[in-house]
Amino acid sequence: MTTAVAPPGQVALGQTVHWRGESYLVAALQGSSVHLLSQHAEGEDAVVLLDVLLSSPGFHIVDQAHPGAELTDRALGDAAGRSGQPGLGCAPLLDGLPPGVREDAEFWLDHVLEVHTGLPGFAAPGAVPRPCFDPDRTTLRQRYAIKAAELRAAHHQVSAGTVERKRLAWLREGVWGLVDKRSLRTTTAHGRVDEQVVRLLQKIHQRYEHKSIGTRSRLFELLSRACRRKFKKRAEKLMPSRATFYRLLDRLGIACGRETARSRRDDGNRPEPPFTLPMATAPGGQVQIDTTSLDLKGIDEAGRVVSLELTVAIDVVSRSVLAAVVRPKSTGVKTSPASRRHGGRATKAVDALLLLAEMCTPQPMCPHWSLKAAAEGSDLPYAELVEADERMAGAAARPVIVLDMIVMDNGKVFAGRAFMDACVQLGISVRPAAYNSPSHKAIVERTFGSVKSLFSQFLPGYMGKDLSQQGKDVAKERLWRIDQINDFLQQWIALGWQQRPHAELRNPFLPSMPPRIPNQMFAAHVASNGYTPLRLSPEDRLRLLPTTWVTVTEKGIRINHRTYDSRALNPYRGKLSGWPGKGQRWPVRHHPHQPEKVWLQTKPAGGWKEATFVYQRLIGDAWTEQVWDLATAHHLDKGGSTHNEAAIAREVRALLQRAGHGPSRASSHSEPDPAADRVMTVGVEPTPDPYQGIPAPDFHTISALPSMDVSLSHLCSGPLPLVQPAATLPHDAT
Repeated sequence: MTTAVAPPGQVALGQTVHWRGESYLVAALQGSSVHLLSQHAEGEDAVVLLDVLLSSPGFHIVDQAHPGAELTDRALGDAAGRSGQPGLGCAPLLDGLPPGVREDAEFWLDHVLEVHTGLPGFAAPGAVPRPCFDPDRTTLRQRYAIKAAELRAAHHQVSAGTVERKRLAWLREGVWGLVDKRSLRTTTAHGRVDEQVVRLLQKIHQRYEHKSIGTRSRLFELLSRACRRKFKKRAEKLMPSRATFYRLLDRLGIACGRETARSRRDDGNRPEPPFTLPMATAPGGQVQIDTTSLDLKGIDEAGRVVSLELTVAIDVVSRSVLAAVVRPKSTGVKTSPASRRHGGRATKAVDALLLLAEMCTPQPMCPHWSLKAAAEGSDLPYAELVEADERMAGAAARPVIVLDMIVMDNGKVFAGRAFMDACVQLGISVRPAAYNSPSHKAIVERTFGSVKSLFSQFLPGYMGKDLSQQGKDVAKERLWRIDQINDFLQQWIALGWQQRPHAELRNPFLPSMPPRIPNQMFAAHVASNGYTPLRLSPEDRLRLLPTTWVTVTEKGIRINHRTYDSRALNPYRGKLSGWPGKGQRWPVRHHPHQPEKVWLQTKPAGGWKEATFVYQRLIGDAWTEQVWDLATAHHLDKGGSTHNEAAIAREVRALLQRAGHGPSRASSHSEPDPAADRVMTVGVEPTPDPYQGIPAPDFHTISALPSMDVSLSHLCSGPLPLVQPAATLPHDAT
């Protein structure tokens, strides 16, 4: 090996220097210090600063021609004879190191010396190198390979490259190059994470300090986004791994919510083992549906800050979220203990009914959604699905599954007669879960936790899991409207959930392969089981709505203190309905989210008559039954009556106008009137647009009518003025 010659006046490894009247051998260079071995039998080794050595009087380099060259056998032998440890040329370098690190350095020094000089450090004076390590007979490459094979035979996993690396480090730094530097690393509060990343994390934590406590995954995602914005291409290198990031949070004392915490209530309601896993062999074979709090606040149709509820239906086989809906949750008010509660709101039976319809209907793509959320180009078998169901053209990447069985909660939303009748109509069998046992529908319960950790906690208005984790001023944040949150959720399901690997979706025949995403699992089952779409006609959607049996009077139909009427009801006023045991009562379907219309069913096989709310013209906008109940409560507070529908309708209009402005700091956009969250539109036939095909008028080209040349005060007080001849009138006057 050829070593570079150091410039004159510079100290290098292996040189002989004269200092303080004695000769020394340069054994190692550590930082700004030089380790010197005395060349005299009674001399002492020294460690001196390089600047002090060079500025000392009488200092000069004796061997300038061969700096950093190979140490001679005599020098190495003298060094070994003077050191306290045989074969350790400069023992003071290793003082204070752990015993294991010191022994490892001694071990490698002997072997490196044998590769370099032919003799190990413990060789006796006058010893002869072994033939396989004799520098005169073998090359360095051969000695590297022989030493590596020798060490492997002694059960040391060493390669020839490792031996070469150790020898070169010894030539550069002496014995210090053989020390494992990992034992010398100093630890800080943030470990080995870059300080810029730590400062960025502390800044993000301070920003969210007064907000609700989220999980560690939220901070990791926020830090990852901030690093990509600030460091660009270096972000991937600077960003720590997830495990390192979690350990960093522990070092910095940043507290987050426990992601795997289980409440005592859940532990107490756990059934006795053994447990039965949910079994299904095809999409729709078992679908779990339930409702829970979303741990989020939003703005309802009336402009109030309310808590939200989430209803989800998930397929067991593919883990696909078939449908989901967000609804407000509010207590409302009661004018008396026996009266009906006005203004209250929560998930209703109609929401569950419409959820069934949405499972059978492709999710349409919205114009403002990301193109990655589209079914085209996703892992779904798009071409095959469009061929079987043209509704999939332009749909979102969410599968459509025909249900076979539903595992439902025992809440009144699902246990009611309306939900059961709808399942019978669609041919779906229902299996109620055990009372007070969330583990009987564990998949949907776990899905709720994933939605909260992956979706809810990233939105403004996140309240945390309980009061101990709730932020101070959640209601004062700039909140989203419920219809906007619903839109975000639908896009996240198509883009985030359906295209995210799931730990339970593995190939049982190839368990070593990475987990699949729900869309891939659905595509695999479609390839084996096929796909048959279920098409719901407008009448089928009407049959899913709640039914109320009422009498058709001369004034029309009255439902929930509202009167509906139309000329189509004339043949049925005061007549027997013909339904067994109902007398003059007729079945009327009504939609709580579209209460401006109701539909009268005239025959069991069909026949629908539409009636409109008589005071709809006073409202003139889309509204929901929640807004009506809230307006009724305000009207009753003023001393009004529930029979004064016109006054309540005016109150609804005023409430919608006030709701357009929202709370002082809670409105996320500046639209004048937020649209009511009315979900799926129902009706016998879709309402046509009366202005379709009519171009927008150009007001700059419309000529004004001729002005009257007689004052209004003199128009009827005297004889009329003479009329100008028709030829002098403008061409477009009438």
